[in-house]
Amino acid sequence: MIFCDELYFEINISGKKAEIKKLISFLTSGGLDEFFEISEDYICRDDYFDEAADTDECSVVFTNDDLGIEIDELDSDDFLEAFCRAARNLDARGRIYDAEDEEYAFVSREGDPYYLNADKIELFNDELDERAREEEADEE
Repeated sequence: MIFCDELYFEINISGKKAEIKKLISFLTSGGLDEFFEISEDYICRDDYFDEAADTDECSVVFTNDDLGIEIDELDSDDFLEAFCRAARNLDARGRIYDAEDEEYAFVSREGDPYYLNADKIELFNDELDERAREEEADEE
C-alpha cells in the first residue's frame, strides 16, 4: 500500500527491555531515515521501563500522536520490511495510515523478521471461531 502526503502511525512493541533498547537505538540513530526522520518524541515508554532490568518484559509505543509527518509517498511494504527486520526479537503490532484514511494494520510476532496483515489474521480467526460455534451448536 502506498501512503501519500501525511503519514500517521501507532505501533505497540513488547519484549525484553534489552531488545527494545536496541530497537530504540536503531530508530533514533537514523536506521529508517530513508523513509522519514525519527524523533525521540515518537517513542513512549511504559511507566516501569526505566526501572526494569534488561531481562524484564517491557513495552513501548512508537507513534507520532496524530501529528502528520509530511511525505511524498511511503510504500508500506518497504517500510515494514525494514522496521520488522529491526524488531525481529520483539512483538510489534500496529497500524499506519495517511490523511486520506488509507490504513494498513500489521502484526510481527517475536522471532519473526516479517509481518502479516492484521485484518486478514482477524478474518481468519473469525471464520474459525464461527465454524467452531456452529459445530458446538450442532452437537447440542
